[in-house]
Amino acid sequence: MKKILIVNNNMKVGGVQKALYNLLWEIEGKYDITLCLFSKNGKYADKLPPSVRVTEVSGFYRYLGVSQGECGGLNALTRGACVLACRFLGRRKTLKLLRKKQPSLEEKYDCAISYLHNGRAKSFYGGVQDFVLDCVKADKKVAFLHCDYRNCGANNSENNSDMEKFDRIAACSDGCREAFLSVLPELSDKCVTVRNCHRFQEIRAMSEEDPIAYDESYTNVLAVARLSHEKAVDRAIVAVSEAVKKGIPAKLHIVGGGGMARQLADLAAELGVSDSVIFYGEQENPYRYMKNADVLFISSYHEAAPMVIDEARSLGLPVLTVKTTSSFDMVEATCCGWVCENSQEAMNGALARIATDKDSIAEVKARLKNSYADNAQALRQFDELIN
Repeated sequence: MKKILIVNNNMKVGGVQKALYNLLWEIEGKYDITLCLFSKNGKYADKLPPSVRVTEVSGFYRYLGVSQGECGGLNALTRGACVLACRFLGRRKTLKLLRKKQPSLEEKYDCAISYLHNGRAKSFYGGVQDFVLDCVKADKKVAFLHCDYRNCGANNSENNSDMEKFDRIAACSDGCREAFLSVLPELSDKCVTVRNCHRFQEIRAMSEEDPIAYDESYTNVLAVARLSHEKAVDRAIVAVSEAVKKGIPAKLHIVGGGGMARQLADLAAELGVSDSVIFYGEQENPYRYMKNADVLFISSYHEAAPMVIDEARSLGLPVLTVKTTSSFDMVEATCCGWVCENSQEAMNGALARIATDKDSIAEVKARLKNSYADNAQALRQFDELIN
């Protein structure tokens, strides 16, 4: 049984952590797995498979696994100093300083995986790739990509140099791989697609737990997203307000929390659609909201491979998404919805058109009802990556 080390920053609520959590449950028993976290915290940390050994770094890299608000006293001062150092020196030089107080792992592995990509050159984020390259002994080293490498700020000389040092690079979708190779085409031989895993049976079961009953006289549009700038939920609110202005009975239901919650509520009020935009906050079970909705709406500025698309597809929920890295292979190729240009005008038109065409929505729902979702392809790709 091959010994695998997987390194990540933490196990908080987030797309990368959720994908890792799902993967661990799918591959447990097939490999001898050690999960190394910068900080053993987050929703998924206490729900991991019992066969997975979990370790936590003891050095300064641990500050990359926590937020400033989670630190106290001297730890808060130390992490704050790291953030400032990144702004002035850049992440590469800052991590070199932290490396002096960061012990290497003694054990050797058949394969070591960095599950989190690096971010902007002056952002105190990531570091997982650096840790795997500098602090781990392994026959093979792999970097996973869960981002639109072109547009998320990862494309810089330091990150590009690090990517060249890995034996393999695993992108979470074909579109994500293509975006990466548009920047670094010389790495095409070592970059492969390894799709995210999902716990489909659990998703379906959770969707049946007190599912939301929507008013069927409206087209009920659902957004499931972190309320942050890049998710652009404000653009979804504008699109719904334009539909309402045209007399189209549509409501936007928003599941998710984040720093922009107040700002988005104010926007809905300013546009006069507070009654048509409902905020539910962050939810332990988003699937009960997805079960009876008409359309899942993704309005992000950029995306890699949103897990919510495959989740929606497994629940028979059609998807309307702006054009992003993976919109073709995840939505158009699977016939689970519609893709529009990534602009406010295109979103306005697409949403208005779909909200007035209940027959098209019903057609996609019927098609999805007869489809089957599993992790066979994702697991085959992962096994090929390791072996």
